[in-house]
Amino acid sequence: MLQYTTLLSIITLLAFSNLTSAANADQWKGKSIYQLFTDRFAPPSATAPARTSPLPETCDPIQQTWCGGTWLSIIDKLDYIQGMGFDAIWISPVSQNIDVYTPYNYAYHGYWVNDPLTLNPRFGSADDLKALSNSLHARGMYLMVDVVVNNVPSLNVKDAMNPTALQADGSRWTDPSDFHPQCWIDYNNQTSVENCWLGDDKVALMDVNTENPTVVSTLNSWIGNLTSTYGIDGLRIDAAKHVPGPFWTDFCAASKVFCIAEVYGSDIGFAAKFQTEKWMDSVLGYPLYYGIVNGFGTPSGNMSNFVEIAQQVLASFPSPGLLGNFIENHDLPRWRNQTTDPQLAYNAMVTQFMFDGLPVVYYGQEQDFSHGAGDPYNRAALWPSNYANTTTYQHIKKLNEIRHAVIQNNTLFNGKNFLDSQTTIVASTKTDVAFRKGPLLAVLTNRGSPNVPQAFGVPTSGWSAQSAVIDLLSCKQYAVGSGGAISVSYAASGYGGMPYVFVSQTDAAALKICGDVGVATYVSANQTAKSSAGPVVPIQASKELLSVLAAGVVGLAIALSLV
Repeated sequence: MLQYTTLLSIITLLAFSNLTSAANADQWKGKSIYQLFTDRFAPPSATAPARTSPLPETCDPIQQTWCGGTWLSIIDKLDYIQGMGFDAIWISPVSQNIDVYTPYNYAYHGYWVNDPLTLNPRFGSADDLKALSNSLHARGMYLMVDVVVNNVPSLNVKDAMNPTALQADGSRWTDPSDFHPQCWIDYNNQTSVENCWLGDDKVALMDVNTENPTVVSTLNSWIGNLTSTYGIDGLRIDAAKHVPGPFWTDFCAASKVFCIAEVYGSDIGFAAKFQTEKWMDSVLGYPLYYGIVNGFGTPSGNMSNFVEIAQQVLASFPSPGLLGNFIENHDLPRWRNQTTDPQLAYNAMVTQFMFDGLPVVYYGQEQDFSHGAGDPYNRAALWPSNYANTTTYQHIKKLNEIRHAVIQNNTLFNGKNFLDSQTTIVASTKTDVAFRKGPLLAVLTNRGSPNVPQAFGVPTSGWSAQSAVIDLLSCKQYAVGSGGAISVSYAASGYGGMPYVFVSQTDAAALKICGDVGVATYVSANQTAKSSAGPVVPIQASKELLSVLAAGVVGLAIALSLV
C-alpha cells in the first residue's frame, strides 16, 4: 500500500499534469530567479537516475564533461531553492546538443544545440521535463528555460555547411541556405555581429539564417509547442544580439511567455533597444552588473561609476523593473573569486535585490563559491557543498523575504508600491550610496569589512523628523533626524561595511519581518557633536534606541544626547 505522503504527491502531480502555463511580463514582475546548470545542480538519485554512464567519480569542472544532473534530480532539491525564497528557476537549454568529443570536451552545458526541436536525452525524457514543470507549479513557482536558436556547432569549418556532414551530425538544418556564409565576427560592426559566426576554428558555431522563411516558421512553431507542451513560463534567450532584433518580436509572440535576452556588453543604449523597439520584454542587466562591479568589487571602489550607470539604466529602459539583475553567471567570474570581502558581496547582493529588476542568483553564489575565475571553473557541481545553510544562503533568504513582504502587503510610499516605484538615488559619496525604491531605503557602502571611524549621512530619507525606522537586515531601530536625515556609522565592531535596508516603523510592524518592533517615544534632542567622518545630522533617540546603542550592536554617525 502506498504511504499517504507518496499518494499525496502523486495526486498533486496529476492535478497539474495538464497545466499549460503562459506567464507574461506583468506576471513576472516581482519574481526572483535561481539560475542553475541542469548537469551540475543536483546529483543522480534513486528517483532521478543518471542518463549518462559512466560518470566521473568527482565532478571536476576542468574536465568539461557530464556529471549526471537531470531534470528529475532538480526536483530532489526544490526545497533547497524554495527555502531561499525563490519563486522561479532558470535551467540550462533543454534541446539536443552535438554529442561527440570536441577540442573543448563535451556539451554538458547544453549550449551547442544542433536540433532545437528534439529534447536532450542526457537530461531526461519529455515526461521528466513535464514532471519538473508540474512540481514547480505545484509550489507556485515558475519555470524559465534557456533557449539557443542561432549557433549550430561544427568541428570542421571547411565542410561545416555540407549537407551530408550536417545530416551525419544530426542537425535540424541540412541545407546551406539555412545558414549565413562563414565569416568571423567583427564586433565593431553590428551586421557582422548578426550574420557572422561565433566560436573558432576548433568548434565553429554556425550562424543560422533567421531571414530564411523556412527557418523562421520552423523556429516560431517550435517555440510555441515547447512552451505549451511543457508548461514553460519564461524564456532566457541566449546570444540575442547575434540575431537581427525584429526576428525576436514574432518569436516571443509565438512563445506566448515572458522573454528576457542575453545582450552581453556594457552598451546601455543598444541593450535598451530590446525594450524600446519591443523586440523582447527585457534583457539581463549587464550594464548594471558592470556598475555593481565597479562600485562594490573592491574596497573603496568607484561608487560614482555605479551611480552614473544606475541612473543611465533607469533613464534608458522603459521597464527597468523587468531587467535581470545578477552579480554572477556561467559566463562571468564568481563574485567571491574576484572579491573576497564578505561585506562587499553583501552590499552587492542588496543592490541586486533592491534595485529595479528581477534578482537572478547563479547556483553556488549562496555557497560563496570562489573557485571560478571563468568558464569552465565557474561551473562546478553544487552537491559537494552539501547544500549548506550558509550565512549567504540566509542573506538571500532575508532579501527575498523583504521583497515578498512589501509586494504582498502592497506597502506604499507616496501612494506607490514597490513594483510601481522606480529606484531613485537619494545620496552618494565616493564610498557610499543610498537609493529608495518604494517603501524601502537601501544604504550601502564599499568600505569593506574592517570597522572604521567613519559614517554616511543621508540628508533626506523621505521620512519625517522624530520618526523611527527599522533596518530590516538587522531588525535594529534608528531615529530620523532633522529634515528627514538618517546617518549610519561603520565604527562599531562588527558593523564595518554593513548594508542597511530601512523601512518606517509602521511599515515594519505590518511586514512582520522583525516581529514586534514596538512604538518609540521621543524627547527633544540636544545639539549633537560634530564628526569628521561625515555630515552632522541631528538625531533623536528613544529609550529603546539608547539600550541598543549601549549594547554596542548599532552605531550611529554622531553622538547622541538625551535630556
